[in-house]
Amino acid sequence: MTANPRPRRLARALCAAAALSAIGIAGLSAPLGAQAAGDEPAATVKWAGGNDASVQQHQVDHAGLLSDGKGNDAGSGHWDDFKNLEVSVSKTTNLGDEAVTVTASGMAGTKYQDWPGSASNYLQIFQCWGPDPLAADFAETCQFGAWSSNTGNTKAGAAMGVLVGWAASGRDSLVDVAANTPFRAVTGEQNVRTELDIGGSKAWVNGLLSFFDTSTSNEQPFVAVSAEGTASVKIETQSAAAQPYLGCGRPKPSGVGSRCWLVVVPRGTHSGELTAGQDLKCATAGWGGRPFGETTASQLGGPVDQNCSYWQDRITVPLDFADTSSSCAAGAAEMRVVGSELLSNAMSSWQPGLCSSSGNAYTLTTGSGDVTRNQLLTGVAKLSVVANPLTATSIGSADPALLQAAKIGYAPVANTGLVIGYVADDTTQSYTTLKLTPRLLAKSLTQSYDMDIPWVAAQYDRTDVDRYWPHRASSLPHDPEWIALGNPAQQGLSPSRGVFVVSGPQGEDTVRLLWQYIQSDADAVAFLKGDADPWGNTINPYYLPATNPTAKGGGLPFDLATQPIDSFLKADQTLAPGSAAEADEKYRGQRIDSLTMEPYSSSLAANASRVFRTDPRYTQEWDPFKPVGTSNGAWVAYSPQLASRSRLTLGPMDAASADRYGLSSMQLGLPLATTTAQADTATARAFVGPSDASMSAAVSAMTVDPATGIGRPDFSALPVDAYPLTATLYAAVNLNSTTLDGASREKLAVLLDYSAGPGNLRGAAAGQLPPGYVPLTATQIAATAQLATALRTPAQPEQGTAPGGAKTTPAGAPAAVTSPPQNPPTQTTVSANGAPATADTASTAIPVQSLLPGASLLTGIGGLAAAPFLLRRKGAAG
Repeated sequence: MTANPRPRRLARALCAAAALSAIGIAGLSAPLGAQAAGDEPAATVKWAGGNDASVQQHQVDHAGLLSDGKGNDAGSGHWDDFKNLEVSVSKTTNLGDEAVTVTASGMAGTKYQDWPGSASNYLQIFQCWGPDPLAADFAETCQFGAWSSNTGNTKAGAAMGVLVGWAASGRDSLVDVAANTPFRAVTGEQNVRTELDIGGSKAWVNGLLSFFDTSTSNEQPFVAVSAEGTASVKIETQSAAAQPYLGCGRPKPSGVGSRCWLVVVPRGTHSGELTAGQDLKCATAGWGGRPFGETTASQLGGPVDQNCSYWQDRITVPLDFADTSSSCAAGAAEMRVVGSELLSNAMSSWQPGLCSSSGNAYTLTTGSGDVTRNQLLTGVAKLSVVANPLTATSIGSADPALLQAAKIGYAPVANTGLVIGYVADDTTQSYTTLKLTPRLLAKSLTQSYDMDIPWVAAQYDRTDVDRYWPHRASSLPHDPEWIALGNPAQQGLSPSRGVFVVSGPQGEDTVRLLWQYIQSDADAVAFLKGDADPWGNTINPYYLPATNPTAKGGGLPFDLATQPIDSFLKADQTLAPGSAAEADEKYRGQRIDSLTMEPYSSSLAANASRVFRTDPRYTQEWDPFKPVGTSNGAWVAYSPQLASRSRLTLGPMDAASADRYGLSSMQLGLPLATTTAQADTATARAFVGPSDASMSAAVSAMTVDPATGIGRPDFSALPVDAYPLTATLYAAVNLNSTTLDGASREKLAVLLDYSAGPGNLRGAAAGQLPPGYVPLTATQIAATAQLATALRTPAQPEQGTAPGGAKTTPAGAPAAVTSPPQNPPTQTTVSANGAPATADTASTAIPVQSLLPGASLLTGIGGLAAAPFLLRRKGAAG
């Protein structure tokens, strides 16, 4: 292993925007922590009836509708298809934005035919908001239809391979089911069907894009059933924060959260027509449709179309979401703290306990480390949650004189980590033990694969790229280094486009930790400097420093191999098509750049959701029918990869969010001081994944700065059982701040007490430390108690500096605490914010691309020109 580099620090500029994310309550337990109580199947429903009354009251009477009451089919054929079907949902209460597992048994295996759209025996699953699941208009409240090409993205339907949302009246006249059953949002809005005429070709869109698309809907339009008659799939439950048009969990005037429903529609082998003798409204015979009661090779027609019988075959499971309003009363100012989004899941869990035990209300506003350190020094915030200390180069645009006058105290509040979460499976198996080296991460973060360079689907022309960069792998699963580690080759994982997704462009302390990990490995450093790996692959030359003679596009004004960075770049300046004239002729002047082709996620938590969905949003196809304002035609993203296909998607995220979505995490190779060869790539280093044990080992091995008390990993001396991207989050407080009155000091001390007390106990219950975190050590608890004591025993402001310009908190004996004024607490929330260092802004979602151009967004390269890294917007797709 190699020692930590000592890079020359860059001047920093304040990040203009911060991550914006919706925070949910921690849910499923995966690699970190004990399995949470209650994660066993919480609801099981038998299709044929006989369920508990509390469950049966929400079900269609299939026995009365589809049988003669004696177990004989009444003519539809569907009783025989589904009479043994049972569906279980792993969790149905205290839900947030997380993954639950839906399992089914008792059906025949999925049967595929030779012609497109022909399949039988499968499941369709989606979420509905309607108050009465037996109401005549309940189908209108269901989020389904994103894979219909008539949403306005005609490429989405083609991605299915199996037609699952259609009626048919001939090959050129497919009828979108949403025309028969419109979607009605909880707000009362409804989609509107419109017709388009593009160059003489007629098309129409159903308007669903106003509410959801393949990247935001949680529907599973096709879940295959095994030959043994079983199926299993993970579904993302969506609260009102994730999908406001459903409104699930939103508090009612009664104080009870709005209940939603998970609806499972089985598709068997019989026709979807409703009655015998009628005209075929659900499918024509030419498309495999059959009259009522007859078997059919395909299941055309949509699950929510009430002109077909499929909707009557539904199973309905109630979903109750967590009450995020807590027990705090509304009406008073909140205690606002700012900082790393890696604390969000813990704060979500702690807040009800804080409210009930102390009456105090807290709001966590997430932002990049430099922004929140700036806010602490300027008095905008009273507490900042950081992984790195305040130094002259880590406070954004704040006046360094403020740091000289400050007395900064630090207290550990949580141990957690950054992970590389992933979904990897093919048609036969899921891969749960995959490995990455620091060099493979360096390749993925520098667009050093051919599929990461912008191109147009209609024309794959790499002539120019071949001239300046001839030796490159096509994609991560094509890389010989990836395969040498024992990971599955591309042949078992498809597609290979947009495999690695990242958040951005804002900075984060733990992203800096990721780059430090990469910069501590000899293989990765050599690659970042331009040397070839043992198979001849080299870095994308746009990522070389300007001092390197082979740098492309002027090169970077800093060296990725040595200098600090806390964000993910998009530095390749390729535009596709290569000719502006061609773009004007064929694509309304729109060209693809790196950010358009592989867009950022808005936060690490959002990246976890995106990986769970296997949704790279890889964009390089032109859809002439997609409406954009008053015109038509736009570049469109590929749809998410469905569970029935081979899939590979991975990316950085916080450990707690990876756990909430039940994602596997990469085993990371420990850094080496010397380079490796082909023969020893897989054996030269230890590989460690995140777990309670490996993260605890990393915490114990951290080097603690005696001046600040902040612990950092020493990558030159990591134990072989320590997870390298483990981080401790610290509460930073300026004890000299004139804004810290007695009430504020006590509230902050209570928060510290809770984080090191009840909030440090592992468990799934509200108020405890959720999965994705490991408890504070006894030494850390003592340090936290010391800062709480210092807050309760204010001294006169001090002058003076410690290393880095920060005055640290001395140990002191507890003193008597004067009770602060009893301010009425407010409702406790966790929010995300894009506030600059000098003012608050509303917690609203800002699309990443709306931040471009002009703002200095990459805090790791603060004052440098942002355009080369975020890509030129002129002439590029917006």
